[in-house]
Amino acid sequence: MITLDVFSDLICPWCYIGGRRLDKAVATVTERTGEEFHIRHHAFELNPAMPLSGMDRRAYRSGKFGSWERSRQLDAGTVLAGRDDGIVFDYEAIARTPNTRTGHRLIALAEREVQQGWAMADRLLAAYFSHGQDIGDTAVLARIGQEAGLGDDVASRLADPGLESAVREDLKLADYLGFHGVPVLIVGDKAISGAVAVDALVEVIERQVTATPSGAACESGVCSL
Repeated sequence: MITLDVFSDLICPWCYIGGRRLDKAVATVTERTGEEFHIRHHAFELNPAMPLSGMDRRAYRSGKFGSWERSRQLDAGTVLAGRDDGIVFDYEAIARTPNTRTGHRLIALAEREVQQGWAMADRLLAAYFSHGQDIGDTAVLARIGQEAGLGDDVASRLADPGLESAVREDLKLADYLGFHGVPVLIVGDKAISGAVAVDALVEVIERQVTATPSGAACESGVCSL
């Protein structure tokens, strides 16, 4: 089993695209080599000072990028980029830019309980970008967690200090490694930034399969601010 580590945030459209491309690449490498992979999600916050209740998306994006027109231009670029990966971005449905801290705790819960943190990250990205859901709202997160099979008490469990500690450790690690943007994929001793094309990912991952002894675990320690 080879572990691939990914740092990403839940309001990063390129993380959504990059994650889908990584899934395709891993499926291709598994088919070719028979090697199994575990993709491990690590939390990153593009907006660490975001209020817990989030912000009106138009106001936030206009302030960050200088104008609403510029924000819409950037959105259009990701809409085009996502089409080949089967991703539908519905920016008109998104009312608020959320604080993602609790969403990262939900991912940590899914990883801890059923080793499905990566799948949960994709669920949350789809909920936000494709369906306009407020993934900063604990009630919304609880429903998504329940739908993923985490039980009926997700909302209360999200307050577990252990989950917050896991998220903080990821943030500290990203800072220590000098990451200022996401997505970042760690393959062996290499850090790969951005939503890389599937073919390029396949090449890099296949090299790692060759470099990793059969049966060994490849454990690495491991959009812009």
